[in-house]
Amino acid sequence: MSAARTIRRTFTALIAAAALAVPAAGVAGASPDTDPSAAPGEGTIAQSGPGTIALAGLDLPVTVRSVLYRSTDTHGDANEISGTVVVPDQPWTGDGPRPLVVLAPGTQGQGDQCAPSARLADGDGTDNLAQAALFLAQGHAVAITDYEGLGTPGMHTYANRLAQAHAVLDMGRAAKELGAADDRIDIAADAPVGLWGYSQGGGATGAAAELVDDYAPDLGVRGAYVGAPPADLAATTAHIDGSRLSGAIGYAINGLVAAYPELAAPIDAELNDAGRDMVAAVAQMCNAETVEHFGWRPSTEFTADGAPAERMLEREPFRSVLAAQRLGDRRPDVPVFVVTADNDDIVPADTVRTLAADWCARGGDVTFRDYPIPAADPQVDHVAAVPVSAPEAVPWLTDRLAGVPDTGECG
Repeated sequence: MSAARTIRRTFTALIAAAALAVPAAGVAGASPDTDPSAAPGEGTIAQSGPGTIALAGLDLPVTVRSVLYRSTDTHGDANEISGTVVVPDQPWTGDGPRPLVVLAPGTQGQGDQCAPSARLADGDGTDNLAQAALFLAQGHAVAITDYEGLGTPGMHTYANRLAQAHAVLDMGRAAKELGAADDRIDIAADAPVGLWGYSQGGGATGAAAELVDDYAPDLGVRGAYVGAPPADLAATTAHIDGSRLSGAIGYAINGLVAAYPELAAPIDAELNDAGRDMVAAVAQMCNAETVEHFGWRPSTEFTADGAPAERMLEREPFRSVLAAQRLGDRRPDVPVFVVTADNDDIVPADTVRTLAADWCARGGDVTFRDYPIPAADPQVDHVAAVPVSAPEAVPWLTDRLAGVPDTGECG
């Protein structure tokens, strides 16, 4: 069987797990110590109501809520972010409270219609549902963030380190607040929390892991799965240039301008008319449309001087801003399970290896897996490590949620 077919079948199986009766498998362990001193407004709910997951007309045995919650952007200013909270209908029978997993989605696109909550509701969110099913099938609650500006007013600040970290951590806080207010949502204030993310989501959970102690010491985070994180945006930009996801360079440009308005004029000067049209177009697109219109096209088509986009990013004022997005300059505050694959065509494996090494050097509790996955197909080469790592990564995170100590593999 081909590698591509194996990966597709694995994802199909994961999605099917969400459609089956969800067993209330127990996770033993003590509840985390919590500190109810969250900063005012962070993670509080502005609005909530019934949510929807569409899957071939099946009535899934879960309760779904849509939420709009308060968070902070890269500069610490207040914003509001949407998300989805999913809880199995079967009672939790394990020791302690039902665990909560915050899922940080991979790249969805930049238009509001690409928000994970919207895609789950219209039946197009099987990528996120497949990952959520890994934990729903064990009786865990799952909360999925839409990120800043994806489904809410303003531009989605794609791959912004601080905004994404805040969105992930405050999604966990919001899920717990919802549990206190909604009898159907069995999420306790002292529920242990795990973080799970791949690709853009891996960057978000990695950034969150570095900020737990400073930003959300109250949340009770026990560990984070950090899959294929774009730890170095400049290197990732060079890697995807001319690939199927070349148009994501436009996502990054739009996100930078949204978070750092002072970059608008310098970036405009670096683009030609085709480049300006490209960044305006992708701001309204989801992945599939971006691949259709801009996949495989090199950035040299869009720059004023005909040089690759990474050359622009090597110069100031862009270089300093991109450096601020880098992961690895801080020690993760919780155990992390870091994943890469040799033939990842989107996130360069070397940058993930460097991140793991940097975290180890800073004293982090790091488990690192570098999978020798052969190149199969551009549609699966980047996501291959999700199903390959799941048989080890899911039990690893489940053990952390159960309070099992982890010493990592550094040194």
